[in-house]
Amino acid sequence: MRATDEPIIIESLGRLNEYGADDLFICCASFEERSISAVERLSGNFRVRFSIIFVIEEPVYQQQIDTNLFKIQGMLSRKTSEGVFVIRCQRDDPPEGISQLKAVWKRCRPKDDDEPHITLDISGFSKIYLLGLMHYLVAELNLGLPRILHTTQTYAPSRLTQGVHQITTVANFFGSMSLEKETVLVLFLGFEAERSQSVWKQFNPSRTICLITVPRDGNEEYVRYAEKNNELLLAQPNVEVRHVAADSPYEIRNTLEAIHDEFKTTANMIIGPFGTKPQTVGIFVFWLEHPRIQIVYSFPSQYTKSYLNRKPGKTLMLPLANVTRGAV
Repeated sequence: MRATDEPIIIESLGRLNEYGADDLFICCASFEERSISAVERLSGNFRVRFSIIFVIEEPVYQQQIDTNLFKIQGMLSRKTSEGVFVIRCQRDDPPEGISQLKAVWKRCRPKDDDEPHITLDISGFSKIYLLGLMHYLVAELNLGLPRILHTTQTYAPSRLTQGVHQITTVANFFGSMSLEKETVLVLFLGFEAERSQSVWKQFNPSRTICLITVPRDGNEEYVRYAEKNNELLLAQPNVEVRHVAADSPYEIRNTLEAIHDEFKTTANMIIGPFGTKPQTVGIFVFWLEHPRIQIVYSFPSQYTKSYLNRKPGKTLMLPLANVTRGAV
């Protein structure tokens, strides 16, 4: 398994299928401006049979969501030959959104399940939706990992969410917990201290490993703010800090593999994804090989307007080898 490949910056994205249109393009129209960036970079010769646009409802930002949806629909309609599907779903109910995808799957499934041509733009998805979608495509349908795109956004030292109103184990990622073992909690930390700390309180682990992102550009201010933002949690006993990559799923997979090797005989492993979306992809890749681990999530009470002040950055194609087919 490749572990060190770096993401590729995308200026113009061609199709995967050299003999014709790709099978499927999947994205999410969110209130973030970056949710339209990947579609804007589709090349002149890009063609796809079907496109699926998820719309995760967020009433406070409905105007921004509808504006971005209109733009994405317009651009994809010119690239899509057989149909554009829009799936509207609730923020707090990912299984319902995935069930809508299952309902239309027979109409838009790849021509050849053994060689699908699927592109997934993760930029607009919440992390819990991303995990549910990848579980369906990779673990349930056994299609292997799709081509994954991610648009970064400009850094700003500000809170992204406020409050916590629900803590849950992610559907299909319940794992297999032993009552005879202690719990090691692995938290990917960002700028949402309330959410990660609420998970820490809920699960009362014997040991916590906090993973803080080190941006590829070496932005030390980002690291300092993330550490300061989470200083209350980091000051607790039996909490350890480690640094991890921002945008390489296999580096994340290898980091988690090393942690798992430390504790696999003595402790249950629970993971909380509150870092970047590419890190969440890495968590999923790790889970494919270790389905006994558990993934947990806390829903924010609301998103702050800080998101609206962040401008789209580079669009990246994440380094992923299609080697996980049949892993689960």
